[in-house]
Amino acid sequence: MLLLVFGPIVPRSLAAIFSPQSLLNRGAPITNRSLLGSAAYELILLVLLGLFLRARGWTLTRFTAKPAWGDLPLALALGLGSYAASTLLWLVVVGFWPDIGRIAATIAGGLVGTDLHWPGVLLVSLVNPVFEEVLICAYPIAALRERVGVTAAVNVSAALRVFAHFYQGALGIFGIVPMALLFAYAYARTGRLWPLILAHAILDFAALAAHVG
Repeated sequence: MLLLVFGPIVPRSLAAIFSPQSLLNRGAPITNRSLLGSAAYELILLVLLGLFLRARGWTLTRFTAKPAWGDLPLALALGLGSYAASTLLWLVVVGFWPDIGRIAATIAGGLVGTDLHWPGVLLVSLVNPVFEEVLICAYPIAALRERVGVTAAVNVSAALRVFAHFYQGALGIFGIVPMALLFAYAYARTGRLWPLILAHAILDFAALAAHVG
């Protein structure tokens, strides 16, 4: 399962780990074309892996309960908490290592292209949160917690999410670590997936909408 999900991004992620300077020499990885391509890829995988999981006895109720109004405040808390924690972590890191801040700022400037359009942004903001929260958070935790314990399952989920975002460089890593840990812990504690999906959708839309047009 995880090999199918992460296999295509392994070369890019390893290149970012072992050669961070290479991030400065490439084009913007987030463009309107890449957003549409990612959404299509994730939709196909969700359908195929959803059928595979269903055949193995994994149903939606095994991942989460039905949506409820109580999910909304939790989603807002997760979104705000994730943003605040990542901002604080970034300020601390830059305070100790200013050079990292300068390099990350340079990389961040070329991270998003100038051709983003609303359809692509909206599609990714709907598809990507479902894809990541189901396959990066809920599935690993639900599958591993009884075998290796909750703590290990949470750490595996967080590590997978961080690895999947290595292509964003240092800025992306520091931004995703708090989210990865907070979302994994929240799911392990509550067993509710919808707040994570909603919070993730808000964060994705807010990050991409600023670059439209």
